[in-house]
Amino acid sequence: MKNIIVFSLIISIFSFSSTTWAASCERCYEKIADGKKFCEACRLNISRDLSEMKTKEEQITNTIKSSRESYKKALIELVQFYLDIGNQLRLQKARNELKALNNVPQLKYLFAREDVAEINPTKNIEEANVLFQDGKNYKNMLNLTTSRKSKLSYAVARFKKILDDYPESDKADDAAYELADIYESYHFKDYEGSASYYVKCYELNPNTGRPARYMAARIYDKYLHNYTEAIRNYEMALKTCKDEELLKIANERLEELRKQGY
Repeated sequence: MKNIIVFSLIISIFSFSSTTWAASCERCYEKIADGKKFCEACRLNISRDLSEMKTKEEQITNTIKSSRESYKKALIELVQFYLDIGNQLRLQKARNELKALNNVPQLKYLFAREDVAEINPTKNIEEANVLFQDGKNYKNMLNLTTSRKSKLSYAVARFKKILDDYPESDKADDAAYELADIYESYHFKDYEGSASYYVKCYELNPNTGRPARYMAARIYDKYLHNYTEAIRNYEMALKTCKDEELLKIANERLEELRKQGY
């Protein structure tokens, strides 16, 4: 009987302790109503702290983004300046630096709405024109003596050279679109690369006549099964695509995805 009483007391103590902790603020241990984690004062402080941290993060990332854009814009202006005065040695140096900058990963730290490039490539550059036509010739070449993939690889090299060496060319967005098409093809099946170049086409030229956003959405949807990105690009396609048939398909697919809970 004595053991039963002692055991009951222990159970009561644990029950009381659990009840006490359950009704105490996890930060300052003040008594609070059941079902809450923090008292009102601590809740407000936490909310304020998180808000300040978020604001600080946005300030830092915006500074990074602005610095990137200013740096790239200055390099593009420098390239154009050396083009205008015909200084080939310094032109090549500026292009090399711009190429290196374009190869640096530029991570997006915030889940913000995707920004498009502020500088639209509009320069008519003969070297880029020749590269583009050469790339198209290789891309469209019939499979006669060498493998189809090797011809496409030659085309890839030329389109990439336009993006690397002549990003200010009015062929840059077209080159990105051609790259996306090649990477999507049976010979490569690089769907991540394809989607990124379709997006790049639009970023380089938001006024492109090519259905870049729709094509990116289709890749994310059909091959990568990234339905969040698919929906985002389908929605942007509705605002930018000029092909009525593709707009109809995008609308129908968006409805299907939303019905599925995406």
